Amino acid sequence: MASIPKTDVAQAITALYRTEWGRIVAILIRLVGDFDVAEEAAQAAFTAAVNQWESDGIPDRPRAWII
Repeated sequence: MASIPKTDVAQAITALYRTEWGRIVAILIRLVGDFDVAEEAAQAAFTAAVNQWESDGIPDRPRAWII
């Protein structure tokens, strides 16, 4: 698969962060039972998404990918 332009990935990540951060962290808190762990996991997932999405493309369900 061809790599995705960094600007497209950056825009997708930024939009996802702005619209879904609260939901993502809330879901992770329910899953792991700890706010700090949930927030760290979300941050790590967003960081991983930047690298992964550039090579594999932006997934159809980016919030699900992050979670």
